[in-house]
Amino acid sequence: MTAPLFTFAVIADTHLNPEEARSGSPWRSNALANARARWAVAALNADAPDFVIHLGDMVHPVPAQAAYGEAADRFREIFGHLDAPLHVLPGNHDIGDKPADWMPAEVVAAPALDVYRRTFGDLWHAFDRDGCRFILHCNPILGTGLPEDDVQWDWLETELSGAGGKRVFFLTHYPLFLTDPHEPEHYDNLAPGPRERLRRLLVDHGVEAVFAGHVHTIFHTRLDPAPDAPFQHVAPCLSAIRLDYSHLFKSPPLPKMEHGRNDAQKLGYYLVDVLPEGYRIRLRRTEGAALPPSQANFDPGPLPLHAGRLSERPLGVDLRQGWAQRLAIPHTGVVDEFRRKYVRNDYLLTAVQQAGLRDLRVPLDDLLDPDIRARMRDFHALGHRFQVFAIDPPPPGLSDLVAEMPGLVTRFEVIARSGALATRVAEWKAVAGRAGIPVYAAPMWTSADLAAEAVSFTHVIGHGFLSGDAEGMNAADAFSDGMVMRIGPDDDPAEALANVPRDLAGGLVIYLCLGAPNPAVAADDDAAQTARIFATLGAMKDLPAGTILMLDTLEDFDRGYFPRNGLYDARFNPRDAARRLSRTELP
Repeated sequence: MTAPLFTFAVIADTHLNPEEARSGSPWRSNALANARARWAVAALNADAPDFVIHLGDMVHPVPAQAAYGEAADRFREIFGHLDAPLHVLPGNHDIGDKPADWMPAEVVAAPALDVYRRTFGDLWHAFDRDGCRFILHCNPILGTGLPEDDVQWDWLETELSGAGGKRVFFLTHYPLFLTDPHEPEHYDNLAPGPRERLRRLLVDHGVEAVFAGHVHTIFHTRLDPAPDAPFQHVAPCLSAIRLDYSHLFKSPPLPKMEHGRNDAQKLGYYLVDVLPEGYRIRLRRTEGAALPPSQANFDPGPLPLHAGRLSERPLGVDLRQGWAQRLAIPHTGVVDEFRRKYVRNDYLLTAVQQAGLRDLRVPLDDLLDPDIRARMRDFHALGHRFQVFAIDPPPPGLSDLVAEMPGLVTRFEVIARSGALATRVAEWKAVAGRAGIPVYAAPMWTSADLAAEAVSFTHVIGHGFLSGDAEGMNAADAFSDGMVMRIGPDDDPAEALANVPRDLAGGLVIYLCLGAPNPAVAADDDAAQTARIFATLGAMKDLPAGTILMLDTLEDFDRGYFPRNGLYDARFNPRDAARRLSRTELP
């Protein structure tokens, strides 16, 4: 990894209680907030960032409650053991909800601001470090009409215009928005007026990144469609998950997860490495670990190696399931009762980042869809590249489309019957060649081709050169820029790769199937899946440089054909293979 100039930590939503192991909320997991924050402080001391920024909601009681001061005392007590300097900014639990008559708690008012100042200090502030400016912003007051609102706008414009070429990082509590800059106002974003004013100000001044909290759920969204627009990174929390966002996932919460609130693998904080160019985010998963007051510091274990701007990892994954579509969050009766929120499952983006899965395989349909294509650009800006596969001839206008997005598509995978493969590849090369995109060949075959020798019959469609087809691979080497080879469920990876011709002139993608040979049998042995992946990586060492391993399953297939475990379960919590990949340097 590139050595950072410095590293800072971003934490959010500790929601500390005035008493240990007791909470005024109805959820049992909220009573763990103090012990979970204590564990996080010990982990931060082990990770040793240069400083820590808290994005608000330090305490759970709101300012109007008598317990607010006691909870603040617990905050000072727990974070008094933090080795690094701590900077804080106010969340809605610390000063009150943003102004709207449908907010569930008391909105921001002058007395609450006075209480916060006496308890925690300034509502907003900025500081510089090694050529970077950090702006800590108080956005619950936006649109309140309080005098502090106008004062903060003037201060912010002065800080941005006076940055003098410094790289600017902007940190605040409420996200500006979650998915679309023009989405309607709801509990988890800013009102349209202040949102657009703030968004425009940050984009126009070239802010490098925005960090927000409040949602207890990870989101990563660009502030503007422009190629150089900053990302807004919504941070995970340390206390408990917001229940409404458990609807993002296909599988229901387990009983121990308290209907989603205690989905503890999603708890954590960010370590942000500021690099000479750009930055890298590493997610420290706390997994809900708790530390009693009597326990000393400890080693929290290794951090993931890969995140943010990816290194040259020869590894990718097939995004088989919907990955960029917006999902509807039901109106819940607690925080949003009068509007439907549409968001993306950005735990998927976290997954491919953390496991170091640089290359992403998607169908041509995704590239042709404007909304998904925009999301592809976002992934590309974070270091990913796309292998687009197609079974049809190139559509009209494709060359102009890809020319507008240099580097987004790293290869086209063309699939056709063996007898038609050369012709179809030639059609694609005539289009893709103008954009400098290589075309890889992948023969198609189906269960009909195997019916005569099979004892029973089931419907199967496959692609890629099979183990032992050296003749076909050598033939394709003459008319394509590369090829896709398939390691099937019955194949031993080392034996299959030993049969690959070593004199191929073109590129090579190894497509590794993680399902069982029988589509009615589940491949759900995590240890076996991990061993199969790493056996393939080990056997690839003798293959030409630039060979890519493409894994066929990111998220569990817990139903349907070829059910199998992926790198992540259907709640997007990592399985063993994902954890190992995130901590392993690959050649």
